[in-house]
Amino acid sequence: MDPETTKKKERKHKWMKNKKIIPIANYGLLVLLIAIMSINQITINNINSKMGIEYDTEAMIKSAIGVKDGLKYPVSGNKELTGDISKDAVNLVISKGVPSVYGSEMGVSFDEVQGAINVMRQYDPYDFKAGGKRIIPTGDNLQRYKEIGSKIACEYCCGVKTLINNDGKAACGCAHSMAMRGLAAYLLQNHGAEYTNDQILRELALWKGMYFPKQMIQKMTTQLQTGSFTPDTAAIIMDMKLPDYGTGNSSAPLPSEMQDAPDMVGGC
Repeated sequence: MDPETTKKKERKHKWMKNKKIIPIANYGLLVLLIAIMSINQITINNINSKMGIEYDTEAMIKSAIGVKDGLKYPVSGNKELTGDISKDAVNLVISKGVPSVYGSEMGVSFDEVQGAINVMRQYDPYDFKAGGKRIIPTGDNLQRYKEIGSKIACEYCCGVKTLINNDGKAACGCAHSMAMRGLAAYLLQNHGAEYTNDQILRELALWKGMYFPKQMIQKMTTQLQTGSFTPDTAAIIMDMKLPDYGTGNSSAPLPSEMQDAPDMVGGC
């Protein structure tokens, strides 16, 4: 056998040997990576345990995807109730952080109310200055839009009783109404199968709480006491088990910690 042929066979043998080794090496690296991650998680859990921090993994996963009692639905933040009517009214009305599902898509946050208004109003069917972003509901979405818009309003700003008229047209031209109508239209078009009408109404009501914190907290306090709710407050407490607050004066005082809260956030 000539030297050149011998060299070719040696190179081929070496290549075949390496070809077998590479998958074995990759598998070994994968096992090592899993081991490192496991050790890291155990270390973190031990540290958290020593610090008194406990995590319910199942609960965290359910919270992250919006699962409650086996059902999945979109939610904006977790509202914890204490049984203290003043604290609960504040916690129910005031929201923080980025709304789930649509918040990151639209780039809005409960922590930046005016900025969120500026974004959401662009989708209002009757904002003709929206630069092509406005969404005009049609067909079934139009009927849903009318139903949702007839149950909430920016009455503290403009005195209107609904966001829209019976024909679906805007009942008010203030920025708060435009933002709520815009959000409703956006959710119907992009997430209509994920949200029920009541769930969309809840999102609008959460923003209404941020637009008119003082009035909405006072309203929530009163209605938690009487047990009689308007559509906006009923939407906020939807799917919640409320403590027994008892009955009291229908003109319940505003929680003391919110006396200095603004009457209105965002231009009218």
